[in-house]
Amino acid sequence: MNRSSKELRKIVVLDHIVREFIETAVPVSSRLVSERMGGSVSSATVRNIMSELEEEGYIEQPHTSAGRVPTPRGYRSFVDGIKGSIRMEQKEARRLAAEYDIRIRSINDIIHKTSYLISHELNGAGVVMWPTIEAEYLKHMQLVKVRAETVMAVLVTMSNDVKNYMIKLDRDIEKAELVKIAEYINNRYEAASMQSIYADLNRLIMAGPGPELLDHAKASLGVIDNIIEQNIQNEIYWEGLDHLVFGHGEEGINMVRRLLHAFSEKREITRLMMGELPYGGVRIYIGQETSCRDLEDCSFITAGYSLNGSTIGRIGVIGSTRMDYSRAISTVNFLAEQISSKIKELVTLERG
Repeated sequence: MNRSSKELRKIVVLDHIVREFIETAVPVSSRLVSERMGGSVSSATVRNIMSELEEEGYIEQPHTSAGRVPTPRGYRSFVDGIKGSIRMEQKEARRLAAEYDIRIRSINDIIHKTSYLISHELNGAGVVMWPTIEAEYLKHMQLVKVRAETVMAVLVTMSNDVKNYMIKLDRDIEKAELVKIAEYINNRYEAASMQSIYADLNRLIMAGPGPELLDHAKASLGVIDNIIEQNIQNEIYWEGLDHLVFGHGEEGINMVRRLLHAFSEKREITRLMMGELPYGGVRIYIGQETSCRDLEDCSFITAGYSLNGSTIGRIGVIGSTRMDYSRAISTVNFLAEQISSKIKELVTLERG
């Protein structure tokens, strides 16, 4: 449906208000918008348009005799209008891609590098969700008895990450038998994904192998099932809250206080990012759209990274609602692609 010239003019005015406020953090006047439009629309006409935008909830006046600032609804309209046309410049893409060629030897390195780049490049909190454990590929496992019915599984993945899991079994298993179970898993499933190991053990048990093999398969399934159920790696890593203080004054300090609480709890942010799986594209939350009280004055942009065609994690940036959305969307999306590429390289290298 074609938009009327009046509607288009309102979109242009809102666009100028949002861009100007993002850049300056100063309420925007009708005269300034008129100047930005090259004088093609008078200041009086812009004032009337701004009044309509205010009535419709897209902008607001922070105090009497001031200009206008965008509301969350105004930011949402702006973002929806630009997100389909955002592209990263090749020079910028090459510069960021080069960062992943420096001392990257494990997924842990990738996670830390990505979080740092997000926070450093976008002046916000860089958030990275660890890959889902089902997508990890087994290199070696060791089972260590801690006490009756409790063992520690030391899992080494194909990307050279080491993970420890405390596992409660349904029966007491002696050390010698734990060694046999670990050998069974290592010999049968080296370089297999945790998801495929789980599926194969279920299939094997249903097929009804011999008694000893069945015992090993059932015990192995108990170990793998515990690891997947704990899902410890579906946690988040973050850094960069200090960036929010600079350039945001008192607003930044209050934002950091709320985010420190959010990250100390982790549940809400982890729930949000896990809830996005298996979607791999970009998601943009503005203000209360996250349904997380500590993020209600922030914007949160996320994107998924993948392995073998499946989304296995998400990354994102949390910052002020007046963040540079164009740059944030293109950067987060590009870095998600870089993570996907580097994880594939690590897994391929180790499996080769």
